[in-house]
Amino acid sequence: MAVDDILKKIMSDAEMAAQEILAEGKRDGEEILERARTDAAALKGRLKAKADQRADEERNRIVTLARLSARRDLLSEKQLLIGKVFKETRERILAMGRDDYHDFIKGFLLDAIESGREEVVIGERENRIDQAFLDAVAAESGKDHGLRLSSERGSMDGGFILREGSTATNCTLDTILRSAREDLETEVATILFGAGE
Repeated sequence: MAVDDILKKIMSDAEMAAQEILAEGKRDGEEILERARTDAAALKGRLKAKADQRADEERNRIVTLARLSARRDLLSEKQLLIGKVFKETRERILAMGRDDYHDFIKGFLLDAIESGREEVVIGERENRIDQAFLDAVAAESGKDHGLRLSSERGSMDGGFILREGSTATNCTLDTILRSAREDLETEVATILFGAGE
């Protein structure tokens, strides 16, 4: 065999080996590329699912916060309306005529009287409660021992303070309404806003 033939044979074998290496490299490259595509698709799916979950959680959080804020605002408005109802009630009581006011106050006096010897402190501007009214209430209570109108006047707008010795019962209008509000707020809310609110 001549040197040229040997060289041709070596070149031919080298070329075949190179083509096999290239083909194998191409196959390996395609496999790597296909695995990368599969991994990328899986990663994309996981990232999308995670992003969707985060978006849902954020949407739910925003909706929940908006609902809470709306409920808080609604409750605040309801509280304002209930406050207006009690304020208007206070104004109506203060504007009552003598007889209606006597009827209103008499129940509180009868509940508060213990000995019948108490002193009744009224507000500075109160002119509907007098000794004759107190005498009539004391007689009705069955404890007609000297319920008396104090010469001392308080700063309250309505109602009274019943005092004997160091014991005092606060029946001022503001105290009466505060107690009534605590007792009746749910009922007033139901009347104003319905049972479902």
